[in-house]
Amino acid sequence: MSLRRGPSTSQPVPAILACALALVATVAPASAQRPSGTQLTPDARRYLVNKDVGGERWAISFDLDDRTVTGNVFKTDGSPPSFVWCRVASETQASNPGGNAYSLDCWGAPACAAAPCSNAAWTEIGRGIPIAGSFLLPPGTAATWGGAVAPVLASRCALSGCHDGNNAANGLDLRAESAWRSIVGVASGQDAFRDLVEPFDPDASYLLAKILGDGILNRMPLGQPPLDEPTTAAIRRWIEEGAAKN
Repeated sequence: MSLRRGPSTSQPVPAILACALALVATVAPASAQRPSGTQLTPDARRYLVNKDVGGERWAISFDLDDRTVTGNVFKTDGSPPSFVWCRVASETQASNPGGNAYSLDCWGAPACAAAPCSNAAWTEIGRGIPIAGSFLLPPGTAATWGGAVAPVLASRCALSGCHDGNNAANGLDLRAESAWRSIVGVASGQDAFRDLVEPFDPDASYLLAKILGDGILNRMPLGQPPLDEPTTAAIRRWIEEGAAKN
């Protein structure tokens, strides 16, 4: 999608959104005037966020596959909603996922009066807008894919040569760029009754059983010291929280 700066008649809407986005970066969710909430979709591929920002109600979606943040902005004066479309330009994982730092490039538009809707209605709000993980992720999120899981699989399993994509044991590629799609919802080749990772269900996830050596031959990582308890607990909690690509 090629977005460009639209005509001057649509400038007021992005100006309002720009002020609201600035508030997102500085105001804690506790300042919301009405009950707020965040939910992970059943397929664990996006977060739905419904929160007040500067007197407006934001109903947005964080798509974990394409790293976009999109949705509706409802006004308190009863006027038609505005819309926001952002792409994550960069992100930094923190030990506490609530402290994750996302940098967004965003565009805004007023409501489309009638089809066909014009691409020219979308105008740039800003680039490099900082958003904290505490706004996009559910409260109490303890482990993320990018912070707690992918680095471990890459360093202990892929770089060991066992699952590096070139000579991947059992065809399992655990390099950072490939691991999530290789394990989440993918049937285990060694246990016909379990997927490698079953979102929301650690005990049904064969990968965790291999890491724990839970009644299974050849505990992983093969030929290396087992993962320590905090690392194993983080992987368990990530699966329990939905095994999202967060």
